[in-house]
Amino acid sequence: TTGDWGRSELVGKKCYPGIDLSSTTDLTGVVYLFPPQDGFDEWRFIMEAWIPEDNMKERVRRDGVPYDRWVNQKYLHATPGEVIDYDFVEAQLLAANSTYEIPAAGTDVWNSRMLSQRLMRAGMEIIEIPQNMKNMSPAMKMIEYLMKTGQMTHEKHPVGRWCWGNVVVEVDGNENIKPMKNKSKERIDLTVALINAMATAMLFEDMDMDSVYDERGFITL
Repeated sequence: TTGDWGRSELVGKKCYPGIDLSSTTDLTGVVYLFPPQDGFDEWRFIMEAWIPEDNMKERVRRDGVPYDRWVNQKYLHATPGEVIDYDFVEAQLLAANSTYEIPAAGTDVWNSRMLSQRLMRAGMEIIEIPQNMKNMSPAMKMIEYLMKTGQMTHEKHPVGRWCWGNVVVEVDGNENIKPMKNKSKERIDLTVALINAMATAMLFEDMDMDSVYDERGFITL
């Protein structure tokens, strides 16, 4: 659900960033997840995304995805060159670290080691979230439960909506779920970033897992 609130209301609040760096030529996403706290009763999240500028127009033509419009509307940041310049991502996260109260950020292991080290040197706590069923399923189910029960709201964000629509979910024999990057038809980075954020929040927050029921499929944003 799109929330009836603005980013200014989140200043000084506790949040858990989730990072999904993907590859340097693709989309990169960061989601800032705010648990219920003084000032609001529901979970909230806001989204940031980056794309390399040089191949963007070609991808708009090839994929039919309006990256250029999203950049103009400030929903997507284009970084100069053919690959994403992680300095911009780092600067955004460090700015957030002084804007919000951040106990820890969660990231995938693969592409993030150098960025993680730089963030840790700057004083941020970084937790690596292995991208497997064991680590992603509880977080994904918690997100689904909170959204279905009206306990999670987010800002309007067409890139986030697009990522959600692209997700293909893998289910194992024990009803565990995780998003399939290799089978999803397009980018899902902001979805994965939210899952990494929730997996981190669940290490710090008092979460009632008993209330999270088992149901196949994943909600749409």
